Amino acid sequence: MKLKLFAWAVLIALPGLSAAQTFQNLTAVSGTQNPGLYSTGAAWGDYDGDGDLDLYVTNWGTAVTVPANALYENGGDGSFLDVAADRGVDNKGNSLAPAWADYDNDGDLDLYVGDFFDQDFLYANQDGAFTEVGRSRKTINLVRQGSVTAVAWADYDNDGFLDLYLGKLFYDNELYHNSGDGTFLQVLDLGLGDRRDTQGVVWVDYDNDGDLDLYLSNREQENALYRNDLSERGSFADVGHATGLDDKEIGQSAAWGDYDADGDLDLYLANVGANRLYRNDQNDRFTEVGEAAGVAQGSVGWITATAAWTDYDGDGDLDLYLANGGDRQPQADVLFANRGDGTFREATADASLSSGNSGHTAAVWGDYDGNGAPDLYLTNGLDPFNQGNRFFENQTPGSNFIRVRVRGLGPQQGGGNRDAIGARVRLVDGATGELRAFRQILPGDNATGLIFGGPAGPYNVEVRFPGRVAPVIVSNVNGGDEVTIAEPEP
Repeated sequence: MKLKLFAWAVLIALPGLSAAQTFQNLTAVSGTQNPGLYSTGAAWGDYDGDGDLDLYVTNWGTAVTVPANALYENGGDGSFLDVAADRGVDNKGNSLAPAWADYDNDGDLDLYVGDFFDQDFLYANQDGAFTEVGRSRKTINLVRQGSVTAVAWADYDNDGFLDLYLGKLFYDNELYHNSGDGTFLQVLDLGLGDRRDTQGVVWVDYDNDGDLDLYLSNREQENALYRNDLSERGSFADVGHATGLDDKEIGQSAAWGDYDADGDLDLYLANVGANRLYRNDQNDRFTEVGEAAGVAQGSVGWITATAAWTDYDGDGDLDLYLANGGDRQPQADVLFANRGDGTFREATADASLSSGNSGHTAAVWGDYDGNGAPDLYLTNGLDPFNQGNRFFENQTPGSNFIRVRVRGLGPQQGGGNRDAIGARVRLVDGATGELRAFRQILPGDNATGLIFGGPAGPYNVEVRFPGRVAPVIVSNVNGGDEVTIAEPEP
């Protein structure tokens, strides 16, 4: 077995950074404010392959604004420039769901943009220039029925090509299988045509069996968990009720993360109403612990549009950010810091994040400056204060973090998808063998690598690629390091 491994240089904290885990508001100076527009979503991705994160933002039209989407190219010096028009991705539809992925396995990120009223857009990336191929080649979402609200890439059948699932209002959701030749075929016989007004879609291997399952957040109807039983029964089975995850609140979105570091992913639900935290107890058993953990609701509101996990302070535990105030009802966002004992505390003010009311629709974490610490971008749904979007730089020293890049071999070489979506990554104490953190690479996670809080060390990093049993193990990884782990050749 041949292993391709590249250990990148140790990251060094930028001069002058405080040791406190605080954020600096860079909205105005970064050029990413997107003022006066109703922003609906955002996605980080290195579209031009220059090593730093760029940002795609979707917008919604109003009586006084044209909903041109934005592609903010990272200048590498803390500034961004909107190049959407130059790159041909400034469509004027009412967009809700941007999703980066290398669907053609050619080594660069392509872009799918869901449109609420019209046919969606699929942009193929060719050396940083985009060509729209979804509409023009009639490959995706041909019969325009229902309204797309959510988009998620994943290789559900482990053939190495990323497939696409569309969540919709007013019609059945749709699954498209990637044929590997640039075309997609709609799949109708796997039991995934849910018609319960889906707001959020997440692919996740919740049972750690090596294939991706599907979770849907539905609006005012029960949520669904479709277990991937392709290898046993040739279809998916809805086990939402059996597992207790068929929440019936007004579902907005779902976020999976191993907050208790026990090696399986737990589920946080963002709702209009009480939010939920379901602890994964394995064997298809979940326990709702939101109230006991202190994250059922923040002290400031009850409308959460998006929840996003990350270890913002580099202490090894996953923290949680809630983007609040959707449906144009302004409320304050909340940052919950993980105490490491199964409970959380509100840390918004301590972290120097804005605590005033807003209408945020999405929160996305990404290390835009490459120093190892996750930074935060928030989209704004045109609240009465017209604040625009917000961008916060994380001031935590990079030496507190470990970044792990995982790369699939690609089906042409007998491996999995190039984005390594579905891979499972464990951070293990090098001295004791104790599990310190667990992540799965979910759609959008692998833009610049998984970020682990990793002060001191050493650690071992273990990666299990989709469809493979034996892990790839890299030893002697320390806080401040960045490693790239490639899928071995068969």
